Amino acid sequence: MKKFLVAGLIGLLGFAGSSFLVRPLVIDKISASIVSKQVQSGKSVTIKGEVFYQNNGNMVTNFTYPRAYIVISNKVGEIKIYDPANNTVLQYQNALFSSQTSQFYYFFSGKIADMGLTDIGFVQEKTYPEKGALVSLWKLKVPDRKAVIQKVKLVYQGQKPVYMHYEDAGGKIIRKIYYYNYTPVENSQFPFTTTEIVYGEGDSTVTKTQFSDFKINQDATSQYFNFKIPSNAKIEKQ
Repeated sequence: MKKFLVAGLIGLLGFAGSSFLVRPLVIDKISASIVSKQVQSGKSVTIKGEVFYQNNGNMVTNFTYPRAYIVISNKVGEIKIYDPANNTVLQYQNALFSSQTSQFYYFFSGKIADMGLTDIGFVQEKTYPEKGALVSLWKLKVPDRKAVIQKVKLVYQGQKPVYMHYEDAGGKIIRKIYYYNYTPVENSQFPFTTTEIVYGEGDSTVTKTQFSDFKINQDATSQYFNFKIPSNAKIEKQ
């Protein structure tokens, strides 16, 4: 159960992919409540907590249910998962875990035109209308047969993305993301609900994530923005 829960915590770092906002805000910090339900191989876990993000790329997520965990990540992909009950910490290093792959990064930086794809080496291949929506297809700028993701499809309704998927070298869809329940946050629109499907070998993982209770700048005052893991915490082997 612990491994399944930790996997769910790590999976949430991307918060179901990139975010799109009509007009980016210039803000220093933001916090929000999060509830996510993940289903895999007949098992399900509901995770609740709060996210605390600063424009320097530092992000702290305080998970409160079903167990207390505090996850710290930054823009270079360093991640630490702290278990306060046992005073232990798991450490990972992977660019996929960078806070710059989270919805909050795009929220702050204004990288809304390409959903962050340019930053990870993709170029637009084609755009076309389809059933009242606008479809945008993307491919690797520099061909790489070893790359897990080869092509990406984005679907917009108006200026808002409603669907995104990733394809492998064989044209198989390996990940889908649905964006909906857009809600005003200050002068912008944010998808308060996302559903992500990741396809694995013989099974898939479905994650539905919901955000609420946004607080910005002077209203975001939690101590978790500057949370530090105790120096005597024991490093746990993966």
